[in-house]
Amino acid sequence: MMKSIFFGMVAMAVAILSIYQETAQAQEQPGATHDYKWNGIDDQCLTALHRQINKEFDASIVYLKYAAYFAQEKVNLPGFEKFFFHAAGEEREHGIKLIEYALMRGQGPVDKSNFKLNYTYQVLAGTDGESALRAALTKEEEVTHSIRGVIKACEEGSNDYHLVDYLTGEYLDEQHKGQRELAEKIATLSKMKKSAPKLGEFLFDKHHM
Repeated sequence: MMKSIFFGMVAMAVAILSIYQETAQAQEQPGATHDYKWNGIDDQCLTALHRQINKEFDASIVYLKYAAYFAQEKVNLPGFEKFFFHAAGEEREHGIKLIEYALMRGQGPVDKSNFKLNYTYQVLAGTDGESALRAALTKEEEVTHSIRGVIKACEEGSNDYHLVDYLTGEYLDEQHKGQRELAEKIATLSKMKKSAPKLGEFLFDKHHM
């Protein structure tokens, strides 16, 4: 399973770079138009958007690693496995939607010179469910902070209200709801583990994930 997940992540990176190359080639074709005023995203805003795309896929990789960890026969917490596979899919979808937005605005989907997925994150042996949820909450807070950075960059530049509105309504709302859900799960699991940590985690995995 770990090997198939790794190759899946590599394939995702290759696919994104292929999209970039195809878009760049299309823009270089004779007769390609570059002067659509409504397509314009200033450099500061576009750089922040490309950086956010990278962060979304990086978060997906982190959650895939947690999912694979909980899927191991020696850990065997299927609720956590399902939760983190779902979270990984959501982050991947966020990255794809931002790529589609960039393409809609006539921009390259990624900055080829800076786009690099981070595979270095390690889930330590002995990680339990609560520490994994806390790590996920930290990651979500990091992503939320980064989205706010994109919004700020786009407001300070050409005041790209369309992208700012899209990120505020589509992304920040989901981020805040997701963070609240994680905080609730952490609080519940912490209470269930007080008297019997292993049993509490087992029951939480079965009934709350």
